[in-house]
Amino acid sequence: MDNTLTVFLIFVAAFLVTAAVYGRYQKKAIYRRFEARFRKDFGIIPSKEIPLERYVKIPAYYLRHRKDDQIDDITWNDLNLDDVFERIDNTQSAAGEEYLYYLLRTPDAGNNELITDEIIRYFEDPSSQDVRVRLMLALKLLGHTGKYSLYEYLDLLDNLGERPLWPHVAAALMPFASFAVMLADVRIGSLLLIASVAYSFVSYFKSKREMEPYIVSFRYLLRMIDAGEEILKVDCPVLKRSYDELSSGLKELSGFKRGSFLLTYDTQTASSGNPLDILLDYLRILFHLDLIKFSLMLKTVREKADRVDRVLTVLGSIDTVICIAGFRLSLPCWCVPEFTEDDAPFTARDMYHPLLPDPVGNSITADTPVLLTGSNASRKSTFLKAAALSALLAQTVCTVCASSYRAPRYRIYSSMALRDDIDSGESYFIVEIRSLKRILDATARADGERPVICCIDEVLRGTNTIERIAASAEILKCFSERKVMCFAATHDLELASILEGSFTNYHFEEEIKDGDVVFSYQLKDGKATTRNAIRLLSALGYDEDIVKAAGDRASRFMESGVWS
Repeated sequence: MDNTLTVFLIFVAAFLVTAAVYGRYQKKAIYRRFEARFRKDFGIIPSKEIPLERYVKIPAYYLRHRKDDQIDDITWNDLNLDDVFERIDNTQSAAGEEYLYYLLRTPDAGNNELITDEIIRYFEDPSSQDVRVRLMLALKLLGHTGKYSLYEYLDLLDNLGERPLWPHVAAALMPFASFAVMLADVRIGSLLLIASVAYSFVSYFKSKREMEPYIVSFRYLLRMIDAGEEILKVDCPVLKRSYDELSSGLKELSGFKRGSFLLTYDTQTASSGNPLDILLDYLRILFHLDLIKFSLMLKTVREKADRVDRVLTVLGSIDTVICIAGFRLSLPCWCVPEFTEDDAPFTARDMYHPLLPDPVGNSITADTPVLLTGSNASRKSTFLKAAALSALLAQTVCTVCASSYRAPRYRIYSSMALRDDIDSGESYFIVEIRSLKRILDATARADGERPVICCIDEVLRGTNTIERIAASAEILKCFSERKVMCFAATHDLELASILEGSFTNYHFEEEIKDGDVVFSYQLKDGKATTRNAIRLLSALGYDEDIVKAAGDRASRFMESGVWS
């Protein structure tokens, strides 16, 4: 009997040692792969894929930290900022993703000390590669919460109420009680053991279903603490402010980590079948270890929610600033913005849109609002978006897609990609005038506010020509009088004449060569001098009878002012 017990204990010990060694090997192998990737792929255009269920949760940090003059939903959609976010995003954690999203929606007034050009430049420098990789590995340890945001879990903690410990303590003690009974009566003790195991399994999974989302969040908080501690081991002088805040926050959360191995579940090693994690899972189920620890940790999280938020902010900002350094290296041309007084002109050289695979840069110095004319597909709208994005990226990620940029710090609005609101029953025109009204309201605020930059594509396109031109002229003139840096595009050449003196005219044009339409995408001074829509019909193969009749009809109107 003694020999059998000895062999069994040796077998168990050997199994545990083997499992621990194998798990450590697996973890090191995974981190070696990540390290190689971080060194090789830094600075290339990201190809990161985020599941839709997770993607829709990325705004959680932003929604938790609302401020005045953040980018509103209309402007976010007009500027395709979901796509811009994806173009920049190479973060390693949920905290990084959510902070980057928040940053793009929060053009600051120069007060964000966690995201500065000095810090970004440090991580651009090849000599800082080892530091950067170590930080990225620590942030990879933080990872993600799954398909939900941590903030959703934190907001819902109150729904759990007070969690009683006694059912779980009873489940943990019942197997030991069964063994004690076995000493007196093996049959009864065995039956009790079977009953206790059955009770443990049933009650465990019942409670686990209620707590699982929150257990996921607690594991994430534990990884947050581990990641923070790993980051503090990395010598990085430019992150001194972040390190000070991180160290202070982790100190207040130190009690949360005690006994945390009961909730810790390393998804990297578990996914590869680490035997130690599998064994620990069975022990959790049998003795309710993670549920007991969960109840004890719940109170701590409720009391320290503000410190959790601050630590996540610091970790998210470190992830984001490294991501911005990679974004800079992936661009064909970029510059650090120079900010001026509120009444200074908007000046950009070789400005382009970051989502274009083969962009054409344009330069402009605008001390008055700008009116763009030209045909469809000449990239008027793209130029408007490039101007707004330049102002936004300058005030968020300290990086502009241009060779130089000099302008005030703006409040940023747009009215471009609107559509009928089916849910409310509002027509396109009603949606459009509401959109323009919100910009007018923003420009009417008291002195001391930052100036407004706005981009408007095809002003009031949802109504008839006469009223469109009359109303558009007055709205745009109001922007000019209120010192708004307005970039507007229109097909109504009449507006160029009406607004002369209030707006500076620029245009894009095309050529028809060998029966094909060729665009230079170069910004030119003055208003468009030709109407090429009918010529484009011919270039694209429309029947010549249609083209000629359309041309004749247009000519008669130009001569008489009456449609025949």
